[in-house]
Amino acid sequence: MSEPGGARVAAVVDVGSNSVLLLTIRVAADGAARAVDEAAATTRLGTRLRDGGALDPDAATRTTACVVDLVARARHAGATDVWAFATGAARRAADGAAFARALARAADVPVAILDGAREAALAYAAAAHGLALPDGSGVVVDVGGATTEVTLGRAGTVEAAASLPIGALVAHERHADDLAAVRRETARLLATIDVPSRARGRAAVVVSGGTATSLAALSLGLARYDPRRVHGAALTAADLPRLATMPAGTAIDPGRAAILPAGACILGCVLDVLGATVVGVSDHGVRHAYLGERLAARGVAVSMRALWS
Repeated sequence: MSEPGGARVAAVVDVGSNSVLLLTIRVAADGAARAVDEAAATTRLGTRLRDGGALDPDAATRTTACVVDLVARARHAGATDVWAFATGAARRAADGAAFARALARAADVPVAILDGAREAALAYAAAAHGLALPDGSGVVVDVGGATTEVTLGRAGTVEAAASLPIGALVAHERHADDLAAVRRETARLLATIDVPSRARGRAAVVVSGGTATSLAALSLGLARYDPRRVHGAALTAADLPRLATMPAGTAIDPGRAAILPAGACILGCVLDVLGATVVGVSDHGVRHAYLGERLAARGVAVSMRALWS
């Protein structure tokens, strides 16, 4: 299970509605984690999915193939513990549980389906730990492919959380380039929850997920995505529409670039309700917190604050 000197290598695969993400880390005997490998691929598991409908067979096939490849890649890097989890698309689909079981068999890893509350709590935990928020307090907004999580926490404890049934891929497929329609739907959904009103005015607002990190990469003018620079960067809410329509270059996957205007629109609406004009960006997301929890359950306490040192 361990490498010489007490170190161990572990990995997690995040099976999202738009993207599949790999994080492989090496944990030293003192608990300090360093990134061994990271990867992202756009497979769009949630494409054309309606609540209670079935996953698109082609999307399920390419997602499964991607996860199998990434698990093999993690094991080749020395990972002896590998986990996977799925989010919005798997929990919305009638055959989501069956897909997760088939994926677990194909990749030979345990695959959990996270509900919205758990996804929100993990997004908050990742940002609070990775950015060392004062007293662990603040608001974390995570725009995914199928859902958007808004979480309010204090002193490391979640006070309130909501998972809105709209994300960058869903909004793009539902409304195409009609961003006014995206804004209307997002505003309607925000009006059904009390998290923004409870969170408005809190000192720290952090954004995470593929939409936020892609916008940060564009804001920084990166030729290639660099988590070291994205993590802890600042985004100005007023700049989001401009950034979302910038040429993506090699810093942003083309599959992400296509849905970025819709994702930026959702993010902008949430920030407007929160009254946030400048926010911090966390490259640490649900996968980081999930991997930390799995290792903690094995008795391994992990710190990911110096992941790229």
